[in-house]
Amino acid sequence: MSANPQHHALTERFQAYLKASEALRPGYIASLGAGVSGGKIAEVVPAAPELLSVIYSQVSGTDGGEEEVSLIEFIPGYRLIHIDEYREQLQALNRILEEKKYQGGGLVLPLLANYGGDFICYRRTEEGREQICDLMQDYGELVVMYDSPDSFLDTLCEFYRQEVYFLDEDGFLDCDLIREGEVGAALNPDSQYWTE
Repeated sequence: MSANPQHHALTERFQAYLKASEALRPGYIASLGAGVSGGKIAEVVPAAPELLSVIYSQVSGTDGGEEEVSLIEFIPGYRLIHIDEYREQLQALNRILEEKKYQGGGLVLPLLANYGGDFICYRRTEEGREQICDLMQDYGELVVMYDSPDSFLDTLCEFYRQEVYFLDEDGFLDCDLIREGEVGAALNPDSQYWTE
């Protein structure tokens, strides 16, 4: 383990998120597979940001063949990209940014994906600010959802604590949109996403 305090704090936050997920959806942690310490992610993304290193050192991601509906999604509508498909998803993300003539600079990497070609992305601005953004394929604009990797994981944990997340009658992960907006806005004051 790295002695980096940020790495340790993010690791604790990610583990808290996994535990909260597991409590609502038994078997979720096992469904994500084992991580590879030292990181297969670094093969795909040299100098991978701390958040990706933390995630993929602990889990591999959601396997495309996962059939248990309650275990498919990391957050409602999005799965954690499996390490084995990361390169392919990175290329898909880059194609969207090129097509939409993204001019924002910095580093943009996929984090979560849905089956419609949309992403939740990690972004590091040219000034070095880390954010988690929404990228809808049709629009091609990065919209900041979470002010930092820390607030991303803290907010998701809070969604579980406050029962914003629940399983619908078919067993899929779902959320109370109104409460999600309130909690999201409270924990991410710099993000316009939750108040629009």
